Amino acid sequence: MLISLLSLSCQRIGHSAPALAQMLQNLQIKEAAATGRRRLERSQSREASSVEEGALLGRILLLIGQEELAADVFHQQLRCYDAVSRSTVRWHSALDQAWMFQHLRKPARAAACWAIVANDHESPAPLRVEACCGLALSLQAQGQHAAALVAAHRAQSLCGAPDTAGLAGHAQAVRLEILAHAELLHADELSDHAFAEPAQELGRDRLPADTLLAQLRALESDAATPALLRARLGCLIGLQACPAPARQEAVAAFSRWLRQHGLAGVDGEARVEGGLALLAVRAVPAAREMILPLAGSEREIEHHPLASDIQYCLSKIHMSEGRLGESLRFYKRHVAQTMRVVHQAAQRGDAPAGGSAPQDTVGLRLPPRYRAAYRYIIEHLQDASLSVREIAGRLGVTERALQLAFRNHLGMTPAELIRRERVRRIEGEMEEASATGGRVHMLEVASRWGISNRSTLSNAFKLSSARI
Repeated sequence: MLISLLSLSCQRIGHSAPALAQMLQNLQIKEAAATGRRRLERSQSREASSVEEGALLGRILLLIGQEELAADVFHQQLRCYDAVSRSTVRWHSALDQAWMFQHLRKPARAAACWAIVANDHESPAPLRVEACCGLALSLQAQGQHAAALVAAHRAQSLCGAPDTAGLAGHAQAVRLEILAHAELLHADELSDHAFAEPAQELGRDRLPADTLLAQLRALESDAATPALLRARLGCLIGLQACPAPARQEAVAAFSRWLRQHGLAGVDGEARVEGGLALLAVRAVPAAREMILPLAGSEREIEHHPLASDIQYCLSKIHMSEGRLGESLRFYKRHVAQTMRVVHQAAQRGDAPAGGSAPQDTVGLRLPPRYRAAYRYIIEHLQDASLSVREIAGRLGVTERALQLAFRNHLGMTPAELIRRERVRRIEGEMEEASATGGRVHMLEVASRWGISNRSTLSNAFKLSSARI
């Protein structure tokens, strides 16, 4: 859950943004968001301290459920990063984007962004610790529990240096959170969850329940553990309670704590986590109470970021009520939704333990409203009918507005971007074929990237070369 990561960010950034960090440590979360916004609006500085303060503000806004404001803050941050160095743009914008994707429950995209920093040995060690912890949580959300533990262990191994020693407790907390979630999926009542089997394959990496509980309690009681992280650890401890009433009270207490501090951005995730924990001990009425606020119409559930787990919980609830047809229908949707997550991860080729596919962060230079257009272009390059008119229509803006936004922020029009990216992919396929001794026709390759005739292909290469 992003609460653990927010606490880590607060610890990492504390020396650069002491005012916000102190408020977070005192659990004045809404006050920190309001103060951070005022300071950001007044500040004209482009020093490193303002870079870090703005980054922390964006993270806070996500957790209190203000995604649009967070997106605006992250966009403003790009100018701050650019004033420092190109490396700063790469590392910090990747972390900001990872936070946004993680919050929106797009774990495959988040993992690719975390990996940019986690796998870059030139990036500062504190940033790599945060990236490795974030990567671990993204991988866990994709059911890759063993790979998530590898990433968490990497974070812990980076905490041996003086500049990262203060993050060691947070890295340990993320590892314990992953193990606690895997332990939850070991429950007999949840053995049919789509991600239960990978959790059961952890083998010797899995901690015995009593050892896990002891380590959680030891970290929670450590005087150096910040209040924000202590609250999350307390929730994880409560979720390990065996008597159903004790677990039910722990879930309800954490839900009240989230409301008290205005953490609306993680309420849905907490409800799903609580619902699963309650179903594991057959506390079905309490689980229903947790899940039903998330269960609107079937269409709304299908498009909810937490759709897979909501559908699973509803399936179990209907099963307990004897509504077998409804149960089976939701269970099928749960499996289908989970397979989409797995497929997206496979398509992106996430590689947590080693290298990773490069993540495109160019779109971050656009205003938030136009980033969807950039993503749409990149994801539909194979479509020969892709046009500026279609993209503008999908976005609900005029073609002129779209052209101006791209030219002002990217230095090229949407049509030029489409042409450039298609040429890059055609060249990449041709180089790969040449390196492996294969023989392919360029027009055949081009047809896979939306260019179907020779004159258009020739013109695309000429114009692309002219820009270079």
